[in-house]
Amino acid sequence: MGISIHTASTAAERERIFAFRYAVHAVELGKGGRGVDHDRRRLTDEADDAPGAVLLYAEDDDRLVGTIRVNFGGPEGLPESLRRTYGTHPLEDALGASRLSVTSRFMVDPAYRGRTLASLLVLRLYGLGLERGTLADFCMCEVPLLRLYYRLGYREYRDALRPDGIGLRVPLILTLQDRQHLARVESPFTHFLPEAVDDRGRTAGHAERCYGAFRPNTPLLQGDLRTLWAGLADALTRSVRPRPTLLDGFGAAELDAVFARGAPLHFHGRELVQPGQERRTGLGVILSGSVGVGLPTGDGHHFLEILRPGDVFGESSPAPAGGRVTDLVALEPTRAVMLPPDLLERLERDAPALAFRLAHNLVTVLRQRVDDLHMQGAEWMRRERRQLERDQTIPPACTPSPSQEAFR
Repeated sequence: MGISIHTASTAAERERIFAFRYAVHAVELGKGGRGVDHDRRRLTDEADDAPGAVLLYAEDDDRLVGTIRVNFGGPEGLPESLRRTYGTHPLEDALGASRLSVTSRFMVDPAYRGRTLASLLVLRLYGLGLERGTLADFCMCEVPLLRLYYRLGYREYRDALRPDGIGLRVPLILTLQDRQHLARVESPFTHFLPEAVDDRGRTAGHAERCYGAFRPNTPLLQGDLRTLWAGLADALTRSVRPRPTLLDGFGAAELDAVFARGAPLHFHGRELVQPGQERRTGLGVILSGSVGVGLPTGDGHHFLEILRPGDVFGESSPAPAGGRVTDLVALEPTRAVMLPPDLLERLERDAPALAFRLAHNLVTVLRQRVDDLHMQGAEWMRRERRQLERDQTIPPACTPSPSQEAFR
């Protein structure tokens, strides 16, 4: 059946969204803040009930797997809570409240990282903005996601803040009809902007006059769109409880002692770090940049996971005779170090305490990977079971009734 995007129009749909938000925000990510209701296990706020609020959600086989909210300005204007948080007043005076929107509450089921879900939600949202003649959209971005939002076309306009008193966020603006800027950053929105629609930078000019911190140009993030969506989905679903890494708890001097025994590696963006058919053993650690775990396709890779600084790659034992299923691909300029196979034995001889801590971290990392694989396998089995149950609702030997025939 595939993933489908819907606009919530009933109370039941809204409650499903509020419960899903709670499951991701409070349970999966361990976050608190305004709107979290632990008693009713839901997450909502006054902006959900504003006249211009639109709640989108994604479904896969009747399971809600993602959601995003946008508040469009209109005759009533934006909700006052959002106006204060985002500081929209200056641009409202310049463009009118009906030409502005605020995007928030973007959440994705952890099982759907690296898929097309993030892109489907974001592109539907952009299309709604164009339909309504929106010129500027405001949002808050977590710091690790900043470069990905730059690639979408968003730009900073204020200093970072803590809107909920907890997490640090960067306020951003997207000028939806700024063709030149969207093309410069290679935003996927460029392909959906009609040729006749182009504000020639006028909205960005207003933003620059209204906000002293507005950045007309942002750093470019290279890479294809599939990499962009995979990185966005992966970052959205990472827990605020950091994923364990091999480097946890080590000081600079201790890291130097470990890495002095390894081989430094440097990769360009889109360079193969480790092809699937390679059977070499050995573990490496990413020091800077990012590496995608990609399933080869006819036109590139479908990325299943993004590895970041501190993450381990490679194998501690020989790969199967047929090789691995996935390739490792550098998504940007990346530095890594390849550790020697006998690293632990050498450390145990020279620095036993250091060897013990490194082995402990390695076991923790590998255990987390096994847990992740179990979760992914369980999710796959649930989806397959639902598919089989649906397909076998009407046994093949049965003749469909007239009412059933009408829906075939």
